[in-house]
Amino acid sequence: MSEVRAFIALPLPPAYQDGLAALRTNWERRLRSKLNWTRPGNWHLTLKFLGDVDQARLPALVAALGQVSCPEFTAQGGGAGFFPPRPAPENKGRRWQPRVLWLGLARGGAQVAALASSIEKALLPLGFPAEERPFSAHLTLARIKWSEPDPWDEVLADLAGRPWPEFPAAGFTLYRSELRPGGPTYAALSAFAAGR
Repeated sequence: MSEVRAFIALPLPPAYQDGLAALRTNWERRLRSKLNWTRPGNWHLTLKFLGDVDQARLPALVAALGQVSCPEFTAQGGGAGFFPPRPAPENKGRRWQPRVLWLGLARGGAQVAALASSIEKALLPLGFPAEERPFSAHLTLARIKWSEPDPWDEVLADLAGRPWPEFPAAGFTLYRSELRPGGPTYAALSAFAAGR
């Protein structure tokens, strides 16, 4: 049985890939924590992670995604945070272990959530289960392997101060992910244009 590791995402324009590269250059040597940064060129907004999918199921998957309505909308990065979020001030005594650094959306969050919901509903009949956690529109910047007492407030301020441009979300893409020693590589399997 031949399988592909697959996910569905909104691609991000070159200005975002370049912004991520600049952010990484700015912070990589200043942080003591161990971060696995998303590689520029790989940056995207995940709508649904599918995991390992039998290649024989791909035609039905593509057909189902082709039925998903996807109006074009404008999106823009803005706001930032961590998963898990920082504890409330009254819980400051507990050790906080951030795992993911992310950029949020200043525009387009509701549309992205609606699109993710439509995709999830379209794939339920094919046996792809619904997510247990509510969808949270975010762009993963880095996964934090272990954390030290770094200037995280400065990182968030830097993210908030960057000029993330508006961009047209003109469709979504089904991607194949190949895990390699140097990090994952992504290839588009099928693209679905907006306006349907």
